[in-house]
Amino acid sequence: MHTLYRALLILLSPLLALHVALRLIKGKEDKTRFGERLGNASLPRPPGPLVWLHGASVGEVTSLLPVLQALRENKPDINLLLTTGTRTGFATLHRLQPHIGGSGETLIQYVPLDIPFAVKRFMSHWKPSLSVFTESDFWPILLTHAPNPILLNGRISDRSWPRYQRFHRFFTPLISRFKLVLAQREEDALRLSAMGASNVIVGGNLKFDAAPLPADDAALEKLQATLGRRPLLVAASTHQGEEEIIAGLHNKLKAHVADLLTVIVPRHPHRGTQAVGAAMRHVRAVARRGTGETPHLGGPKHTDIYIADTLGELGLWYRLADVALIGGTLVKVGGHNPLEPLKLGTPTVTGPHMFNFKDMTPLLIEKKLITLTHTDAELATAILNLLQNPSEAIKQRTHIASSMPKLTGTAGKAARHILDLL
Repeated sequence: MHTLYRALLILLSPLLALHVALRLIKGKEDKTRFGERLGNASLPRPPGPLVWLHGASVGEVTSLLPVLQALRENKPDINLLLTTGTRTGFATLHRLQPHIGGSGETLIQYVPLDIPFAVKRFMSHWKPSLSVFTESDFWPILLTHAPNPILLNGRISDRSWPRYQRFHRFFTPLISRFKLVLAQREEDALRLSAMGASNVIVGGNLKFDAAPLPADDAALEKLQATLGRRPLLVAASTHQGEEEIIAGLHNKLKAHVADLLTVIVPRHPHRGTQAVGAAMRHVRAVARRGTGETPHLGGPKHTDIYIADTLGELGLWYRLADVALIGGTLVKVGGHNPLEPLKLGTPTVTGPHMFNFKDMTPLLIEKKLITLTHTDAELATAILNLLQNPSEAIKQRTHIASSMPKLTGTAGKAARHILDLL
């Protein structure tokens, strides 16, 4: 099967070259470092053992940070090679690098394209002692040449499982190469074992070990003074079609919670103008943070809905929120990370579309950490229950604070297993 894969690469090479060229033109590839995608290293290899860890993009890279910190806590001088395949992932690695700690070298590169000559160049230069992959992002040629591969946060989703079964002759030789697999759930462990993995441990989900989102202390203090004790609903990471729904929801809620302020944080800040227009179809008192406006209670500048179209302030809004509503769940986007508000102790509600987080949503519902709603009426009722009943909100915050730490510890286990194999 892998011979067939190589043959297809050769046959399709003109189309692949066109695809890569289009990615370069569209800015999806880093022109200044594209040599790395062809296996040409831009940094020298440090002497001694080198652990290579790969994350596909922002989510996987972010989930690796607690593992990297745990590795350096246990072995401060360990050398780490970190790779990703996207520009956003690359920027995230550089942003996280100062937080890794330790005295060993931390080298950041783009992962090579899954073509033989690029992978061979990469391996020839770096000669990693261990190769650590995350979730299900492992390419055939890359994994075939990777020394001592390990899979962290291993999972096979319900959607992907039939494909794995149908093409088991292709996947089994690949998955059987892993020296160790740390699966997210028992079900993932069973599926990976069925696909040929021989050393499988249920390790939990690395995303539960992620640090809380940061917030600027001065901005937080200023907003706390501005908002006072005003009830606050934060709709975070919203997409097109959701702002209008949320504005209609605000009107229903305001009939019961008079001073309610709803903050809408668009997933993409450049949609600020669009978000304002959508909200104003239902609510006239709309202000926009991206243009320097601040929310007001009463008077000519009274604000009912505040569009927070700025970058990097989600941690700020989750700290202020009485209730968080996860965006991307009211339309068929699939949701965004529910652990972000939970890490800050914020009661969290979602719409019906959480399919991007099937790896954690059932557990969070089972543990009563989030409320998933299926209709507009259910959504309004769930939010009102928290806004109108302070004792219920305090009870939920206390429950979140006591439950979330019990779901952590995966990163430390992963680091110990990696070091045992080094």
